[in-house]
Amino acid sequence: MHTPRRIGFTLIELLVVIAIIAILVGLLVPAVQKVREAAARTRCQNNLKQVGLAVHSYHGQHKFIPSAYTAANLEPGWGWAAALLPHVDQGALHQTLAVDTAPFGAVGGVPVTWALATPLTQSILAVYRCPSDVGTELNTERGDFGTANYRAISGATTFPFFAVNQDMGGVMFQNSKIRISQISDGTSNTLCVGECILDITDPAKPKRAAIWAGMRGLNGSIWISDVMWWVDDVTATINGPAPQAFSSKHGGGAFFLFCDATTRFANQNVDPAIVKNLAGRDDGVPVPVEALD
Repeated sequence: MHTPRRIGFTLIELLVVIAIIAILVGLLVPAVQKVREAAARTRCQNNLKQVGLAVHSYHGQHKFIPSAYTAANLEPGWGWAAALLPHVDQGALHQTLAVDTAPFGAVGGVPVTWALATPLTQSILAVYRCPSDVGTELNTERGDFGTANYRAISGATTFPFFAVNQDMGGVMFQNSKIRISQISDGTSNTLCVGECILDITDPAKPKRAAIWAGMRGLNGSIWISDVMWWVDDVTATINGPAPQAFSSKHGGGAFFLFCDATTRFANQNVDPAIVKNLAGRDDGVPVPVEALD
């Protein structure tokens, strides 16, 4: 008698196949995540490199590094990232915003004390965004302006009170016009811009990132952290608890841009004193960038 051949899987065979697939998926997902993060990390570094080249292009045209923001007294002011728009392929936006002629946040040409977001200042600019950042495209912590993950480093001193046009020892502060020749510590040893994330999931240590458009002005306090911050004992702790701490989602540290347009990933365990020394342009304490590793 001929016995017909069995077609298909038994229940045990099917369970074995499912288990094997689950194991393979379990192995594949972390690998894919690692590849994605590596790509995002590279894009973030390239963003900062493009910003660095833009800073040098701006310097070549104006003979000084862009100010952290430009404003009279405590009024709102266009930020360094807005000033760089023509140098990062955003010349049309720069012209439409009238960055060179109209006060930041002005309504009908009339200056204001507190700038509100507009559709143009809510523009999402990839060059100022880290792909690893999980924060919203509009910065909910900063008036719903377009989020930026890069903030100017204004110096290395903690100031209990803000003063107009205060030289904080770095290369970018209010109405600053620092020339490369004034960076006596060396452009390769002086910080220009640092990475910062938007993450308010932990109320105990929220990270507020920045905005690219400008400093919004006076509203109870002066919001210079919209575009710049000094490197003090707290914010010099990379990925530390301070809202303005330089930080990233890359894991283990954050990227910094130096004044020679090079970028470097700083280890979050680096001595904060090293970061502070690198933030000064002429403090006479040059630090090898390798110290950030």
